[in-house]
Amino acid sequence: MARKRAELVAALTEEMPWYISAAVRYQIAVADQLGMAVTDIHAVGALLEIGPAGVRRLADLMGLTTGAATRLVDRLEQAGFVRREPDPNDRRRVVVRLVPDRVADIARYYEPIGERWQQQVAGYSDRQLEFLLDFLRQGREDASSETVALRTTGLRHATRRRP
Repeated sequence: MARKRAELVAALTEEMPWYISAAVRYQIAVADQLGMAVTDIHAVGALLEIGPAGVRRLADLMGLTTGAATRLVDRLEQAGFVRREPDPNDRRRVVVRLVPDRVADIARYYEPIGERWQQQVAGYSDRQLEFLLDFLRQGREDASSETVALRTTGLRHATRRRP
């Protein structure tokens, strides 16, 4: 029994980077279909995750300088994916808000894989679904923590220059 568990853990450990790599390649393919940079697609995803945000918050989340994030927001605004609005908490600031109709233009590329996931999990028990949800949430937290650790102890945030 311990041997089978060790083999399963090893297989999961091996599979995870392949899963992540396939997901990244899928993101790139979607970006190509839309004629967008993959970073722009990721920014839309980030705004879906965190909601309206200032450029600095988006830059920090994306690992960009504020200048690069401003140019990214400029591109997204020009394409109609976002709009800048006064921050309701501080009228001196601006927040970036997604435009739902334009996000739907991106979402349609995710519908086929969403349908496949729905079919895949349809036969899972509630307990299995709870496990998967917990696994994904914990994985997201771990990836976020490791990202912060790399940006804190490795190369400076938003730079490729060696220290």
